[in-house]
Amino acid sequence: MECVLNEGVDFDYEDVMKGAGNSDCVSVNADHPLYILYTSGTTGEPKGIVRDQGGTAVGLYFTMKHIMNIGAGDMYFAGSDIGWVVGHSFIVYGPLLVGSGTVLYEGKPHLPDAGVYWRIVEQHKVNGLYSSPTGLRCIRREDANGDFIKKYDVSSLHNISMAGERFDIHTFNWLH
Repeated sequence: MECVLNEGVDFDYEDVMKGAGNSDCVSVNADHPLYILYTSGTTGEPKGIVRDQGGTAVGLYFTMKHIMNIGAGDMYFAGSDIGWVVGHSFIVYGPLLVGSGTVLYEGKPHLPDAGVYWRIVEQHKVNGLYSSPTGLRCIRREDANGDFIKKYDVSSLHNISMAGERFDIHTFNWLH
């Protein structure tokens, strides 16, 4: 299938990079806006909060280093959508701040099969994994006996983190 680009609207990455040059870093104050995060609006009107450069960087650096035990030379995999706050925080900003590598994965945690996370851990020697409890429940539903994880070498993995919702005891025990 041929990709059709609309002139002046769509740009081919490779073509743009051919003409790109280096840019110097720009210093900004710690309270300079990084992004605006909107709530889902489940309790009324959606509300936007401005996340600042400094506070976000300090919080993510502390979390990666002292809670997730990830640093320079490590490999991190956050199984989240990059568009969610967890995604860009722990796929992009956090790993960059501590000097670790990061794995970008677009897909569901149980497709093409329930071993995709464990295959990624083995292939990239992942040290830390971030997933939602829902993601792990999806894997558990498809692999109740944990057969897929047994197929892969996950010995590099020293940390599994999650947040955002309750982690049920059945999935905890299955993961353990």
